Amino acid sequence: MRLVFAGADRTVTGSCHIVEVNGVRIVLDMGMYHGPRQQAQALNRWLPPGVLSADAVILSHSHLDHCGKLPVVVRAGFSGPIYCTEPTAAMTRIVLHDAAHIQQEDSEYLNRRQTDPGQPGIEPLYSPDDVERTLRLMRRVRYGQRVEIAPKTHFTLFDAGHILGSSWVLLEWEEASGTPRSLMYTADVGRYSTPIIRDPQPVERPVDYVITESTYGARQHAPMNSVAPQLLDAVRRCIQRRSRLLIPAFAVGRTQSVLWYLQRFIQNGDIPDIPLYVDSPMGSEVSDVHSRFPEYYDEETAGAIGKHDLFGTSRVNFVRTRQESKHVNSDHGPCVIIASSGTCEFGRILHHLKVSLERSQDMVLFVGFTPANTLGRRLQDGQKRVRIYGRWYDVACEVRTIHGLSAHADGDELLRFLAPATGPHTVFHVVHGEAEQADALAERLRAAGARQIVVPAMESAVTAW
Repeated sequence: MRLVFAGADRTVTGSCHIVEVNGVRIVLDMGMYHGPRQQAQALNRWLPPGVLSADAVILSHSHLDHCGKLPVVVRAGFSGPIYCTEPTAAMTRIVLHDAAHIQQEDSEYLNRRQTDPGQPGIEPLYSPDDVERTLRLMRRVRYGQRVEIAPKTHFTLFDAGHILGSSWVLLEWEEASGTPRSLMYTADVGRYSTPIIRDPQPVERPVDYVITESTYGARQHAPMNSVAPQLLDAVRRCIQRRSRLLIPAFAVGRTQSVLWYLQRFIQNGDIPDIPLYVDSPMGSEVSDVHSRFPEYYDEETAGAIGKHDLFGTSRVNFVRTRQESKHVNSDHGPCVIIASSGTCEFGRILHHLKVSLERSQDMVLFVGFTPANTLGRRLQDGQKRVRIYGRWYDVACEVRTIHGLSAHADGDELLRFLAPATGPHTVFHVVHGEAEQADALAERLRAAGARQIVVPAMESAVTAW
């Protein structure tokens, strides 16, 4: 067996890991890197060696940092199957088309601002046609369904509890000697007792190799029951000040969770029926996808079907066009604006930030992890002067973060999830975490009894015999 680490290594975006067993090459996720524009452009155009001739891609879920580079490799010539669950396929369609649209919007905007005629224009990574070619390669797989990729090599998907349809992967194969082997790829592991979706499904027995995320490997989240009071206080604060509450959030998963809470606040009479905007071309589509797959809900949410408007489709203003987005910016509050993206590196949230950053009465509320070297992290870290589209802004607004709403397990929850997978000879590879988080989880695994732990670097490889 050979493992190649080609993304989300000592960082949290651009997930991509390649497994080679029995002459079969399998790609685990093909995500987009988020970070400084030039660095992101270079990494997102880079193709890992051997990826175009891979036998299959297994896609864990539809977040852009796990699926966003699929059209890049398809455009370059990959034509193999892409396996995922049905909700993941449905939401990946929306996410990739939205990404292509945002790239087109951003490149047009930046090219219009380009004053040096000698500088080449910025080209999108891929087009809607590339997205369609990618979608035609998708093969839908059910949780628990054993899929054979090659003789004596198969995989199974299990519920990761991260977003709707998200999966962790169990890859199993038989060596030439007849020895059975197994590898577990956690992808992104969700929290326990979160709204809407089920808890992560546990592994049943120890495995030989684990590739595990470590986003919050050194941290402990606030309990889930602290989320509602913090969100409610932020909304009430903006109502009191008659101001805007901006929530940068990815449109898949996090937006639906925030809407789930806001609907209950209004239904319970905790807040008045103020304007709620979801400024993302795909916001309403993703909420519609959630309504199509109730079999993936947890018991509480499934029991509420028919009793409540779960995701606010009848009350929320879903903003689709750029003109409608400009109109939202004329609403100075009280209102809640949820806009993509969560990193604040691209998307319509940038245009809302341009209005609100210098307004002391407005608030920016982060509801999840924000990678280093992004505008979102700079705001979270308290930077008082930031640049958007080449112009500097003084940060006068209030900035808050609700850590408990994260869709990622914290360090304790990761150890709980990984404990049944750990045997005396299990080898752990810790990825999808900034260096301090990955190193911390590695130490915690070692303290819990794991004997072999690797924190791989980008473009590194491991061969196991």
